[in-house]
Amino acid sequence: MSETILGVDLGTARIGIAICEGAGLPAVPLTTIQHTTWRDDVEAVASLASARGAQRIVVGNPIAMDGTSGPAAQRVAAFIADLRPLFAGQVVSYDERFTTAIAQQRLRDLQMSGSKRRRHVDELAAVEILSAYLAQGRQ
Repeated sequence: MSETILGVDLGTARIGIAICEGAGLPAVPLTTIQHTTWRDDVEAVASLASARGAQRIVVGNPIAMDGTSGPAAQRVAAFIADLRPLFAGQVVSYDERFTTAIAQQRLRDLQMSGSKRRRHVDELAAVEILSAYLAQGRQ
C-alpha cells in the first residue's frame, strides 16, 4: 500500500504544505495556509492531512547551522506536540536548513514577481523539506 505524506513548512505568517501520494512519486505543492491562531493552524493541518488520507506528516525543523535549536525549532516542537493528538498517523520533524532559500531561488529563476514569490515560497519550501525526507529513504 502506498503511503501519502504531507510536508509542512511552518512559518509565522503562512504554512506551506506539500504532498507525496505514493512511493516513487515526487513531492508537489499542495497549498498555503494563512496563519490565523495557533489552534486554528494546528487544526487546519490535521484536517487537511486527514482529508487527503495522509499517514504521515513531516514538519520542517529549523536547526541552526551549528546544530543547535533556537526559538523557531522550539516553535516547531510545540506545533508537533499539539498536532499529534489530532492526527492518527505519524508526525515527524526533519531538518529544513536552506529549504526556503532554495525555494526562493527557484522562484527567482522562473522570474516570478515578488508578490507571486511570497504567495508560493512556503509551499515550495514544504516541497523541498518533503523531497529531502523522501530522498533519505524515510518512507
